[in-house]
Amino acid sequence: MMNAFKADGAEPRPAQYVALSISAFGVRAQADGHTGWVAWRRIRRSHPSLAWAAAAHVAVLGALVGALCLAVWLR
Repeated sequence: MMNAFKADGAEPRPAQYVALSISAFGVRAQADGHTGWVAWRRIRRSHPSLAWAAAAHVAVLGALVGALCLAVWLR
């Protein structure tokens, strides 16, 4: 019987867990049981497009909030 987690007798790869939570209070990153900057480094290394997309999303939200505040203030 062939094990589905092994390819040609190679060692099984550990499961990878990556989570990004974006809220009004900030961004929380989790990767392989780590949080904070360690998690961001792991995410940037293994999923660079996800890291850039999260950073761009936060930047766009910040710009929209800034534009809304400026529009209300200049009104």
